Amino acid sequence: MARILAPLKLTSSQYNVLRILRGSMPTALTCREIGERLLDRTPDVTRLLGRLEKSGHVSRNRAAHDQRVVEVRIQPSGLDLLKQVDNAVVAMQDTIMSSVSEAERRVIVEQLERIRQTAETYMPE
Repeated sequence: MARILAPLKLTSSQYNVLRILRGSMPTALTCREIGERLLDRTPDVTRLLGRLEKSGHVSRNRAAHDQRVVEVRIQPSGLDLLKQVDNAVVAMQDTIMSSVSEAERRVIVEQLERIRQTAETYMPE
């Protein structure tokens, strides 16, 4: 993944934030909501968003209902960047999974689901 993202000057955490924001469109998300959805729970979401805003990929604005809340939206340049990455990621995943049959993939997914469910009962939010 790093080889795909590095030429675009994008970290895996930044990529994850952009994907989260694309998935929430057209609704903005708060910094807290983004932090909760990140795969890698970084404590410094504000700095991460600042770098994405500086590069023009996201916008941050104070919420009208509460000036303490910052709402974040993906910008067209962020969507364009994701389009560039999407094809490369799909190709990478296809290559990695090419040695695994469809039946084996189903078994892997089932096992991962059981692990996730066990982890949720062990580590409730």
